[in-house]
Amino acid sequence: MDKTESVWAKITLGKKATRASPEIVLGVCYRPPGSDWDMDRDLFNVFNEVNTKGKCVIMGDFNFPDIDWRTSTCKNNRGQIFLDVIADGFLHQVVEVPTRGDAILDLVLVSSEDLVEEMVVGDNLGSSDHELIQFKLDGRINKCRSGIRVFDFSRANFKELRKLVREVDWTEELVDLNAEEAWNYFKSQLRRLSEACIPRKGKKNMGRSCRPNWMSKQLREGIRQKQKAYREWKKGRISKESYLGEVRTCRDKVRKAKSRIELDLAKGIKTNSKRFYSHINKKKTKKEEVGPLYTEDGMEVKDNLGMAQHLNKYFASVFNKTSEEPCDDGGMINGNVDMEVDITATEVEAVLEQLDGTKSEGPDNLHPRILKELAREIASPLARIFKQSINSGVVPYDWRIANVVPIFKKGNKSDPGNYRPVSLTSVVCKVLEKILREKVVKDIEVNGNWDELQHGFTKGRSCQTNLISFFEKVTDYLDKGNAVDIIYLDFSKAFDTVPHGELLVKLEKMGMNMKVVRWIRNWLKGRLQRVVLKGELSGWKEVTSGVPQGSVLGPILFNLFITDLGTKSGNVLIKFADDTKLGGIANTEKDRDTIQEDLNHLVNWSNRNRMKYNSEKCKVMHLGINNKNFGYTLGAHQLEATEE
Repeated sequence: MDKTESVWAKITLGKKATRASPEIVLGVCYRPPGSDWDMDRDLFNVFNEVNTKGKCVIMGDFNFPDIDWRTSTCKNNRGQIFLDVIADGFLHQVVEVPTRGDAILDLVLVSSEDLVEEMVVGDNLGSSDHELIQFKLDGRINKCRSGIRVFDFSRANFKELRKLVREVDWTEELVDLNAEEAWNYFKSQLRRLSEACIPRKGKKNMGRSCRPNWMSKQLREGIRQKQKAYREWKKGRISKESYLGEVRTCRDKVRKAKSRIELDLAKGIKTNSKRFYSHINKKKTKKEEVGPLYTEDGMEVKDNLGMAQHLNKYFASVFNKTSEEPCDDGGMINGNVDMEVDITATEVEAVLEQLDGTKSEGPDNLHPRILKELAREIASPLARIFKQSINSGVVPYDWRIANVVPIFKKGNKSDPGNYRPVSLTSVVCKVLEKILREKVVKDIEVNGNWDELQHGFTKGRSCQTNLISFFEKVTDYLDKGNAVDIIYLDFSKAFDTVPHGELLVKLEKMGMNMKVVRWIRNWLKGRLQRVVLKGELSGWKEVTSGVPQGSVLGPILFNLFITDLGTKSGNVLIKFADDTKLGGIANTEKDRDTIQEDLNHLVNWSNRNRMKYNSEKCKVMHLGINNKNFGYTLGAHQLEATEE
């Protein structure tokens, strides 16, 4: 270590140091340009020594301008050896932008990517020509537990739980109760019995494990042998060739172990997709964190509670206001029935058995794993509650509230508009929604009101069928020598702005059973949502429009709402959920006017139904050698041309 320029410190995180407090070895190194092999060997030895002490963060100017950190490759031998040392020590390099000119010279190497957060590269300190790197340390990986206690299913006594549930006389207990009262009794009993048979454990904070899932006991022994060989070589007891042979052997074992685990994950993706995507997320160099956010007056919001409140305020701001007199433009009138809806225990049990036990519980705190394990025992009381709810129109409060998780889409993370609100709703209500969805689809098919232009959220159709159906017609036009113009249309916050009144009018006109329509009306009426962000909960906000993203009925209700969109089109029109494509021959001004007329009909539809197009995302594409590049307007907005 005599030739290595470095400074080291061991720091303890937390307000009060204890034996359990997380410790991090923090080091700053400098590798001069043109360092000889002895200096590099000394530096690599430091890495090996420090990495045995647990969590570590190694920073410094290492002067390897030829390394491509996106692919972890280097054209020169010395840089490749440096990459191998980092890989062998399971270190991660987390600086992703140039720190001097076009090169990443200043590096931050960590034993786990979750050790650092909120990294910012930019500005200079003093007269230095290197960019300043700032970040925060977080030493809570897999050691600190949150205050949340979750079920420990590995120690659950499901046999005893089933016995206790069977002993409850559900028929006697629920006989004189309405749907709300019956649900509350069922929920309280199931919670009480579950607590008696399933112990709880502290929930670990989310973070990447320090030990990869492909690391076996035999592989750890091989790595120790390689490290021992390095020390022996450094002391002159073995040759360099012997050490390199040990390195090659160890590297080959690591590669094979990684290949085996990834092959197993790929084979099991259909049965355990959560495990597969968990592995993919661990390999991401960037975590999709929320914020920090900025308010309209430029104030920065960084704390989780503040961001949760700000996001919920924004999500609620896009809702349409409740309309007392929904628009009625006629059409699709069928005779409505008001028949009792029958839901059997067999139907309920079949849906319960299909639940994914690894998913999260909803606001009612009934875990899907428990519901799945008790499918046979609880199918009968749930069928009774479901039937009573549908036929009376009473929707329990728990089924009308949602915990909203903000999912980052793309763009600037400080803009709340770049987050999608996904609702976590009652799992039990989703069971009922699945049963209702089948009944709704059957009614729509019988009455002949199914949307033939829709390919999203439709059985037997997909994004592929959408593209094939549309472009088969377009390519036919082009093959005959025609010019073709295609308009791409996108609604703004489509799922959040569906007006409930207009939706219910359309459902009635489609001939749907009025008991189902009334239940959907009460399911949408008086909904509340709150944002959940890293354990922090915002206040409740009323949901005055939209269909819940994350619900089972939401997508099909949206499809039914836009069924009459584009029915007057004289050109090729196709829909995939809220995305619409309109295309037609554009050889002459008359052809152009026909396409523009169809566009005008679509704009009129959006105005009547209180939906807005995102004009900035709506584009026109001109195809064909002799295309005259006609212009089109979406309301008052001139559409931009695109080639993508």
